Amino acid sequence: MSKGSISLKILESNSQIKDKIYEAILQELNKRVFKNKKNVTTRLQNAVKRWIEAQPEIASLRANSSAGSLGAQFGLTSATSDVVADRITSAVAGSMIVKIQPIKKTLKGTLEINFQRDDFINLLSLQSGHVLTEKGTDLHWLDWLLIKGDTTIITGYTYIPGPLGRSGGGEMNIGGLWRVPPEFSGTITNNFITRSFKGTEKETAEILKGLLL
Repeated sequence: MSKGSISLKILESNSQIKDKIYEAILQELNKRVFKNKKNVTTRLQNAVKRWIEAQPEIASLRANSSAGSLGAQFGLTSATSDVVADRITSAVAGSMIVKIQPIKKTLKGTLEINFQRDDFINLLSLQSGHVLTEKGTDLHWLDWLLIKGDTTIITGYTYIPGPLGRSGGGEMNIGGLWRVPPEFSGTITNNFITRSFKGTEKETAEILKGLLL
């Protein structure tokens, strides 16, 4: 039985072959990244909600009937405290923006994640961040909590803890002054929202790996 032979001649240069390999790789990478973007964004939003929910300020807002809690001092009722906390976490998660630029021939792309607006307008514009006093005065308590720091906010009244007031956790009495408790007070650059993102880099990186799955 005679033996035959086949010879192959590669017409492309090494550089052309390399370019074709890179082209195939980047097409697959871009396909995966944009296919998985929605799922990864949802996972990041859920993580953001969990990080914020873990902050002591949120727990204190929910504990409206507990004497000394933020919920009690801000006058949140049992019907609104949980709703307020949920809207805060949802507002931050909902404001997150994930921007992805297609991967180029160099196999490099750009990923930009904006977790929260610097001006906090998504939170400061929440109607639930206000309470209306019995005298009809609008109190923007979320602005106090996020931005006012340790400055005196109310003069002529002092918070008295106890099973009183509309929150069931205390009321304001004439005399003295009031401010957000120092352990909870925040400024535009350091508040319970900004603090919630500290130490989350590793988890964020793990979630982002899902873009390439």
